[in-house]
Amino acid sequence: MAYSSQIFQIKLNTPLGEFKGKVAVQDAPMRLAELVPSALGLTDIFVDRAVKKQKELGKEISCGPGCGICCRQMVPLSPPEAFYIMEVIHSLSPEMGSKVRKSFYDIEQLLLEKGLVEELMAPNYTDDPVMEIAKEYFYLGIPCPFLVRESCSIHPYRPVACREYNVTTPPENCTDPYLQRVEKVPMPLPLSAPLARLTAKLTDTVPRLIPLTLVP
Repeated sequence: MAYSSQIFQIKLNTPLGEFKGKVAVQDAPMRLAELVPSALGLTDIFVDRAVKKQKELGKEISCGPGCGICCRQMVPLSPPEAFYIMEVIHSLSPEMGSKVRKSFYDIEQLLLEKGLVEELMAPNYTDDPVMEIAKEYFYLGIPCPFLVRESCSIHPYRPVACREYNVTTPPENCTDPYLQRVEKVPMPLPLSAPLARLTAKLTDTVPRLIPLTLVP
């Protein structure tokens, strides 16, 4: 059966101005993971506009290759992003895939020992508890399974939350973002939340976000 694509016009009003664009959606069944590339592309557009705004204010982004401090924070993923990341893992070379899977396993065992898995996977958390467990998670110093020599080894496929996290304060401040001043670039529309709500609607469940390190 031949499927056609429908073109949808997008218009978003945000604190960074109006965004217009087009999205082609195939008139056929789709997997949740197939929603992610469009969300990543749109996030990149948001980030580009947000970074330009900061430069107009005289601020420069201090993030860059080799600065992987933020890659020890808890990274929340929507369910579609979780499926997408699993596809990325399956696409890795056998050697790299084996290393990454072992890293995921070791992290899960550590989180089980700390008694954090159930709380991290709870679907009905609110902002304040999330902040506390995110803080506890950060202080464990767990590097992302995809972190290689302090740089992201899957940079083109990194999640929405990773793309949105850019700072204008000195990199050394990120060593403890809970005690030192860290100025993040304001983003207009975090897309992980809409993806989580869409998944909840489609599956008749509650919206949830999943920590990257517990995706498998």
